[in-house]
Amino acid sequence: MTNYCHLSYEDRKNIEDGLNDNKSINRIAKDLNRNHSTILREVDRNRKYSEPSTWNNYKINHPDILDFSKSSFYRYINNGVFEFGPLDFPRIVKYKKRKNSNKRRTRKEREILINRRYTDFIEYTSNNPDLNIVEMDTVEGLQTKSDCFLTLLWRKSKFMLIFKLDSQTTEEVTRIFEILQTLIPLDVYKNLFQVILTDNGQEFFDVNNIECIHETGEYVTHLFFCDPHSSRQKGTLEKNHEFIRYILPKGSSFKGINQDDCDLIMNNINSLCRDSLNGKCPYQAMLFLCNEYVLKILNCYYIKPDETNLTDDLLD
Repeated sequence: MTNYCHLSYEDRKNIEDGLNDNKSINRIAKDLNRNHSTILREVDRNRKYSEPSTWNNYKINHPDILDFSKSSFYRYINNGVFEFGPLDFPRIVKYKKRKNSNKRRTRKEREILINRRYTDFIEYTSNNPDLNIVEMDTVEGLQTKSDCFLTLLWRKSKFMLIFKLDSQTTEEVTRIFEILQTLIPLDVYKNLFQVILTDNGQEFFDVNNIECIHETGEYVTHLFFCDPHSSRQKGTLEKNHEFIRYILPKGSSFKGINQDDCDLIMNNINSLCRDSLNGKCPYQAMLFLCNEYVLKILNCYYIKPDETNLTDDLLD
């Protein structure tokens, strides 16, 4: 019964000292001969909360400062080692599971998917491993059909473009590709948009206007669709959408967001250093796929690590 008795002042002081020495909850419990849950409840009951910190950006942008891994860092947070908690780190918070839809495809939709299914994508990219792959999707605001972004992400660089759509329609997606083909030199466009992988949204079913150059009709892009309810198949982009949700939490309205706001959001995200890019940011990695002039005409620019902002006050 010793493990379940009340903690003395000395016990509480030892818990504080242990936390200050970066000991785990399990280690402290063992040292005090107390149950793990007893220590955890004591820490939770007496912890003090502060304003959301910038530790998340600091740790990601300065991986050389802390001498333990990111997974250990998050584990310490969950165990109550630090004064800040999981809500200060949006990646720890899970989103609700998406609802499945039983809606059947029309004949036209089934015809569109011929040679464009995910299995076709795997076969094609396996036979052509050096191609540039772009993952494409929409991010919905509070009013889905008239309140959304179009996102395009290059797998090799994790670089993402964000465009505000007036509506979640094929016409709006076509408008964005017309803009891109107007701004980007043709040879660069062909190299950047070799393969596109997207989901089964109706807004992506006008395949000719995505795969072809609008002025000439030249076929330059191979478009493929993920399997239904399989967002993990374009998981790089889905993961990147989390950064958008740091700034515009799920349920936010995009009604007052304009393209300048989208540019500001994407430039902060593209300037965030990534472990998968050896500590570089997507903007720097994208310079291996195109020159700085192309990024400039797309309103893309670099932001220093300590100046990146992925919080909901970015657009204030």
